[in-house]
Amino acid sequence: MIAEARLELHFPGCHSLKEKRSILKRFLEHTRRTYGVAVAEIDAQDKWQLAVVEVAAVGNARAHLHKIMTKVIDDADRPGEMILTNSEIHV
Repeated sequence: MIAEARLELHFPGCHSLKEKRSILKRFLEHTRRTYGVAVAEIDAQDKWQLAVVEVAAVGNARAHLHKIMTKVIDDADRPGEMILTNSEIHV
């Protein structure tokens, strides 16, 4: 089975692409390392206060994959750095 999650993130305190990329890079690396998933920014790369991120995982238990995606989504909302504005999970 394959699970995917799409996250829309807002960076209210960022005033440049460099600042957004720094925060987003830390989140992407943390997510890969902590949850063992593939993760990438897939849209809005040129917008300094917005990012669209796709997360994917492969496994044999639907409940486990959904739990991982839910944890990633919960971890994405970081007041002061980035705010999760929308998310979708598909398993």
